[in-house]
Amino acid sequence: MNTPAAAPRLWLFKCAAVVVFGVLGVRATYLHLFAPSGKSLQALADRQYELQEDLRPYRGGVFDRREEPLAISIRTPSLAVNPKVFNPDPRQIRNIARILNLTPQDVQLISAKSGYFAWLQRQVHHRVAAKIMALAIPGIYEITESARYYPAGPAAAHLLGYVGLDNRGLHGLELFYDRELRGQSQRIKGAKDARGRRIFTGDDQAEPEVPGHSLHLTLDRVIQEIAEEALRNGTEKARAKGGFALVSDPHTGKILAVANHPSFDPNDVRQLKIDQTRNSALLDQFEPGSIIKPFVLAGALEQKKVQPEQVFNCENGSYRVGGVTFHDDHPADKLTVAETLVRSSNICTYKIAETLGRQKFYENYMAFGFNGNLPGATNDAHNGTGDGSEQNLRAPPWPSGRVSHFEKWLPIRFANIAFGQGMTTTGLELVQAYGALANGGNLMRPTLIDRIEAADGSVLASFHPEVVRRVISPEVANAMRKMLSRVVTDKHGTGSKAMTASYSVAGKTGTAQKVDPVRRTYSADKRIASFVGFAPVEDPYLVILVVIDEPRERPAYGGLWAAPVFSEIAQKSLKYLNVAPDLEENNLMISSGESSTPSGRL
Repeated sequence: MNTPAAAPRLWLFKCAAVVVFGVLGVRATYLHLFAPSGKSLQALADRQYELQEDLRPYRGGVFDRREEPLAISIRTPSLAVNPKVFNPDPRQIRNIARILNLTPQDVQLISAKSGYFAWLQRQVHHRVAAKIMALAIPGIYEITESARYYPAGPAAAHLLGYVGLDNRGLHGLELFYDRELRGQSQRIKGAKDARGRRIFTGDDQAEPEVPGHSLHLTLDRVIQEIAEEALRNGTEKARAKGGFALVSDPHTGKILAVANHPSFDPNDVRQLKIDQTRNSALLDQFEPGSIIKPFVLAGALEQKKVQPEQVFNCENGSYRVGGVTFHDDHPADKLTVAETLVRSSNICTYKIAETLGRQKFYENYMAFGFNGNLPGATNDAHNGTGDGSEQNLRAPPWPSGRVSHFEKWLPIRFANIAFGQGMTTTGLELVQAYGALANGGNLMRPTLIDRIEAADGSVLASFHPEVVRRVISPEVANAMRKMLSRVVTDKHGTGSKAMTASYSVAGKTGTAQKVDPVRRTYSADKRIASFVGFAPVEDPYLVILVVIDEPRERPAYGGLWAAPVFSEIAQKSLKYLNVAPDLEENNLMISSGESSTPSGRL
């Protein structure tokens, strides 16, 4: 007999039963009257038992200006297993471990996995894959994947960067242009079990992939390798921490080489440390030292404040400004404007800067592209010309140096900035500014990307030479070229080691103190040795910057360690470009039987 307390529970149970049977009745009636089609049932089954998985697409290539490949995608085998089937015996485990350079424990762990799919090893050599497949062990399958290969090895590694196993860019241009290079994934259709786990059979169907776009650089692989070899030799002789070099065409602004040392091989980055990948040539901001002085003189000449043969008192190498005394490494009594550059006098350079006044001096630096005033070297990325649907294609935004505003300068800061201290610049800013001296007075926008092409060859974006502004007249540029050539040829010049056997050279040495990041003062022994210039003098084909970071050999002068690297790069690169020698001894060699045919512009 039911108790009064049980009555409500019984009533609830009856109500629930009525609701459940009612729902089932409605569903049965619906299925009877509106039976699903075979197509919808098949779609339902596909969702339950079919698995779709994206594999890495065929990544677009990266090429130099002569269409030499710098980064390409290749087909490479990867090895996978079905752990439900893969059950090797101890001898087979040892053979697999030996071929793949694994431990037997690694192989056992893979075979013990609970799913239907596991990677044994990805991106192996074809010979290695063939050896594994020859073992004929059930449950091992070979999958062909897309992998990245860098034909030039370490050449331009810091610029190009590298990709991960998932085919995504992790560094350098591979990262910045990852979206354009990556392409559309390849979709693999397979089967899965009731728990949603993949059942790998080795014969899954694949949908076609859409390859990525290709990147065509202004870089020249031969000049790149010349620069890297010379830089490596120079840094090792100087026992330096590292160094970098940039090579540019002054008439177009195209970057032909971006070298960093020490380098790395992007084909093998598994043990790579992140500090080994920094592209110092384009990313580092540093105090330039004396290589900034030509722009002080060029500004004063352009404003007609001085003349090349005008004489200044250099105070015998010691001068006091704002309570601080600074010195010249090569003391002199009186020097002309030209001799000031030849002997690299800090004192006379500052006195020439004073003729401009602070504001005009500051504006002169800005005109030459320093302090973020070089388009293409800052975040104002330059869009190429495209078809309207690719407006997001852009040039990489390289960082810029910094010069404080002239209204904030104390007297000693004005002096320091005049000879390259108390300010920072970048390698890209320097080569483009020297390019203006070399090409007749035009500051060019730096160009590293020539064009971006789709897989069908259509051009999605292109980046053409562009004059940013005229900074000095052709007459002043010509005067500066002559003065800079004396830095190399004059008996008092600091750049004699930059001379080449075949070509005239103009340029400037620099030796700058580094700031100790801990003490926040200038280091007592750490220096940056540099040389930047162009060749041949009358009709320059190349602007080259060389920076040697912290040479341990003494004295740590730019003229001693950076200038010889410049010489090697200039001599070999101009010969490679088939530029006719302009020095008399080489012209005699040509007339005696050796031939050389001048080439056109880059």
